[in-house]
Amino acid sequence: MKKGVPPINLLGAIVRDYFGDHLPRLRGASPHTILSYRDSIVLLLRFLAGKLNKPVVNLDLADLDPPGILAFLSHIEEHRNNGVATRNVRLAAIHAFFRFVAYRNPEQLDLAQKVIAVPFKRARIGQSTIWSTKKSIRP
Repeated sequence: MKKGVPPINLLGAIVRDYFGDHLPRLRGASPHTILSYRDSIVLLLRFLAGKLNKPVVNLDLADLDPPGILAFLSHIEEHRNNGVATRNVRLAAIHAFFRFVAYRNPEQLDLAQKVIAVPFKRARIGQSTIWSTKKSIRP
């Protein structure tokens, strides 16, 4: 690599192509889906920027690694009080993004496979709440 030439940052171009062309035009995603995916990626990028102590504009694709994504998922559950369902929605958006990364930039296939392997979390089945009137329900 030549001196003085910064390394190529793929993240900005990939995000632009994903939200500007792939989701709306090629996948035909609804505006609500695009906004939901966008919010998930924005939250992830902001979290990682804070964790890595660098501005969002300096993040690169390599910064979106499985340990960082797992830390983000833990963060949204513990500090944002998101439930398992919301965590899994965020992870689904991240998985979809990385499937696009693998398609668009095959040289990033290793990272994409590792991120896509991050598992969804099973929700605990809680007791259902029965709403009743003043009368008790007795067997």
